[in-house]
Amino acid sequence: MQSEFKKYEEETPSLHWGMDPVFSAFARLYIKDIKEMRESKQVPGIFFYNGHPVRQVDVVGMVVQMKERDAFYNYGGCPSIPSSLAVLEQMKKLQEMVSQKTKLEIGDVVRVRGHIRTYRQQREIQASCFYKVDDPVYDVQISRMLELPCLYREVYDKPFQAPEKGQSGLEGQNFSINMLHEKIKGFLLENKIQTFYQQELETIDTLVSLAGVHLTSPSCQEVKSESDSSSKRIHSVFKEAIRMLQEKGVVFQKPSSSKDLYHVTDHDKELLKVTLDVIKEDCRKPRHAEKGCHFLHVLSCVRQSYNPSVAEVVIHRVLELLESNSDVVSTMEGYYMAF
Repeated sequence: MQSEFKKYEEETPSLHWGMDPVFSAFARLYIKDIKEMRESKQVPGIFFYNGHPVRQVDVVGMVVQMKERDAFYNYGGCPSIPSSLAVLEQMKKLQEMVSQKTKLEIGDVVRVRGHIRTYRQQREIQASCFYKVDDPVYDVQISRMLELPCLYREVYDKPFQAPEKGQSGLEGQNFSINMLHEKIKGFLLENKIQTFYQQELETIDTLVSLAGVHLTSPSCQEVKSESDSSSKRIHSVFKEAIRMLQEKGVVFQKPSSSKDLYHVTDHDKELLKVTLDVIKEDCRKPRHAEKGCHFLHVLSCVRQSYNPSVAEVVIHRVLELLESNSDVVSTMEGYYMAF
């Protein structure tokens, strides 16, 4: 065990963290491993498991103790001037549902998503989203017990290998594309950009430097003839990086817009509102009131109301964002309910 630990003791440079899919995901790890992970020496708040940088986790477990600082409080209220008794009744039902989902007792099974942190020398999860799991026959817990060994075997127990500096050719270009697509994603989200053209991104020096990092440098005699070629290759790297963002639902295009215009999913307020309104409206109907709306139903309604060509992966990302903001909750696999 000691030799195995030393094997992964050296940290991956932070520049390469975005290349590891675990870094951008809610890692589903055993609680024992979360408690034993070591914190990064480069960036506090990032933890490492077998060479994988981890910043956020998804756990399911039983409440075994309650502390005063762990208590969750529900905030809500009624309209100051209610127009009818029906409004009051709807607000009461909503508050009861929120209370049932978030009021915790010893022995409750809960699902928690959040960032790992160290508080008073103890490892804990700072929850961004949590809810009580209704699991009387242990379906959720059994499913997770079957899923985790596979995730460990295929992902977590295989240490991430960052590309070496000596890479060139196709391998080097693939590395540039992977790095660039993560940096573009960060740039779009951090700057709250709603729409963009590829040409606009190609004016950002920090992004262009990543796109060209593995392009071979021409000799003095070849500089003039190679300049146009390098420009085309950089343009191609940007295009491929944006395509990867489309595949993950981070950006998308509308047929009605310019073919070169991209929309950023997280910052498309209309799309977020349409999706949330669909779930809110349908959850009032008897057939959806108990377990919520299925993903395919939400997708179909959004396509009718917003855009007929919106991709499934985009709506998956929208639902994850709404869930992380506590606007909706996934009641079971593929079903969503609005608070």
